[in-house]
Amino acid sequence: MSSFTGALPALNYHPSGVGEALSLDEVVDRVAEWPVGVTAVTQEADGELLYWDAPFEEVSRARLRAGSGSMLRVLGIKYQIHSAYLNVNHPVRAHDWQIRVVTPPIREQ
Repeated sequence: MSSFTGALPALNYHPSGVGEALSLDEVVDRVAEWPVGVTAVTQEADGELLYWDAPFEEVSRARLRAGSGSMLRVLGIKYQIHSAYLNVNHPVRAHDWQIRVVTPPIREQ
């Protein structure tokens, strides 16, 4: 039996499980967390959802620049207001995570 004792580099981490079959909209809907002030939600390579309060257009531009890289490196932490996982023990990554930005649902008044 062989064992792996090295650390996995964060940039090469590919979550397994249901990921890839769900869109980012579906992952965000299943988490169903909408903190006050959130303007957009993106996803990192490890399946973490990042909730932003920056203008939507700015988040969209950052998502394009980040590609498969970290949104935190592009947009910075000052606009991040929350984070979540669909399943922290078995991360789920959406098939469109590298390009999609989700907006909060419109609430009826």
